[in-house]
Amino acid sequence: MHTHASRPHTRRTALLRRAALFDFPASTDLSPGTEAARHHTIQWLSRFGVFEDRASVAEYDALRFDVLAGLFYPRASGAELDLGNDLVGWYFVFDDQFDGELGCRPEAVARLVAAVVRITEEDEEHGRAGSGDGPLLESFRDLWRRINSGRPRVWRDRFRHHWLEYLHSYHREALERTGTLPRAGGEDGTGGEAGAPRSVEAVLALRRHSIGVQPCLDLNEPFGGYTLPPALHGGFPLARMREATDDVVVFTNDIASLDKELAVGDVHNSVIVQWERAGGELEDAVRHIADLANARYRWFEETAARLPALLTEAGADPDTHQAVARYVDGMRYVMTGNLGWSLRTARYDERGTEAVSGGRQRPWAQLTGAQEPVRAGRGAALPPLSGGSRPR
Repeated sequence: MHTHASRPHTRRTALLRRAALFDFPASTDLSPGTEAARHHTIQWLSRFGVFEDRASVAEYDALRFDVLAGLFYPRASGAELDLGNDLVGWYFVFDDQFDGELGCRPEAVARLVAAVVRITEEDEEHGRAGSGDGPLLESFRDLWRRINSGRPRVWRDRFRHHWLEYLHSYHREALERTGTLPRAGGEDGTGGEAGAPRSVEAVLALRRHSIGVQPCLDLNEPFGGYTLPPALHGGFPLARMREATDDVVVFTNDIASLDKELAVGDVHNSVIVQWERAGGELEDAVRHIADLANARYRWFEETAARLPALLTEAGADPDTHQAVARYVDGMRYVMTGNLGWSLRTARYDERGTEAVSGGRQRPWAQLTGAQEPVRAGRGAALPPLSGGSRPR
């Protein structure tokens, strides 16, 4: 494995330099409801006992996931944006569970994933409530019910399918970390470390699910007041445009989080995989991945420009034209919003890297193994939030 030293005061400069390699914009189009959503989600997560104390709240708040949601859904506000921000916040709390020991225990990951999947199978009207499952699962149960309530069956089935793909990706990642993922013929074909992703293409195939973009895109439909028919949603070119959106977000995230993931030794990063395979300098790998992101984004925009004519040829009515245009905007918001947030959050700067270096985990990162101490903190008074982010 290559080694890479980066002094904390140089990391911000490195991030900005790497971000300049992207040809697409970093969005600043923020929903006016972002600040209200920020307060709402911290209150919501705190109500379920996700945070142990004020310091945990402050550390979470510094990451400004509300900005990510506000950039993803710039035309949403009120309860809709609150819901979108709850989804984004829960994603990251859940993701942080796997940065430590749990992420290297495939059987334990499978049990946790199965527990979350079971909640998606509960009857919306008569599912369990107050079951004592702990902060992570109880907050998900509440989130799942609110997201699905009143939605058309075709949309709920689509959303659940994307959610299950996301959840099961964590088990596959754990298998790869431990070298226990079965491979055809027993060979990985890379000459690299056992358990490491075989290629950029292989890590991308997994990360398209683990990045969690598809459920976020799904929310654009209820937020916009439309539901795409399955043939349109799953056909060309929208299905391929969604995949391109996944890829752009994955590549952007892998470049933005590079120093953080080098610090913790995570191999599920396309830049690190490219560096391992091609050798040379780390920044050569960064440029290669940025070029891939730019190519995907150019293809997306070229295809978006052709869509109105394609829909007209297919005999689409004006409502369909409008729904597709809104959906395409939603994909674009996710790509450019993710880059915009990456440049503003403390998750990927020197504070974020230091926060997970030396074996340290986030305060909310052990909700599956230390639920009782966290649950004891429920009902505590919440600290007021300042006007800006408050780093740890």
